[in-house]
Amino acid sequence: MERGLGGMEVFSNLRPLVKVFFLAKAAFEVSRERIEDAIDSMTAKAGEYKSTGNDHLHDAKEKVVGALGEVAQTIWQRSEILETQTRDQVRRQVADITLGALGDTTEINELRAEIATLRAEIAELRTTRAAV
Repeated sequence: MERGLGGMEVFSNLRPLVKVFFLAKAAFEVSRERIEDAIDSMTAKAGEYKSTGNDHLHDAKEKVVGALGEVAQTIWQRSEILETQTRDQVRRQVADITLGALGDTTEINELRAEIATLRAEIAELRTTRAAV
């Protein structure tokens, strides 16, 4: 991005949207993992939850609140990881593109030097032929 064209300003304006994207992606991944774990746990403990009552309901409520807090924290951490990975990937791609452009510029300059050398040799040959 070019700084003169306000590229950093555009990036700053898009940052909240990018953050929401990574939060949503992390939430989806974590939710999927949690649902799979919950299904496995419920299947394993299906026989253990035969009793009903206030104690069981209270314990279940505490577990849900604790699990939601843990899930929120995990989602936030996963979002940070995904954002960092994507940022690093974009940096690598920009570096590759930049290096490719520099390589092309070097090649072009080498070709220009060769052309200049060939033109000088041709001019020298013409001068030598004209003198003979």
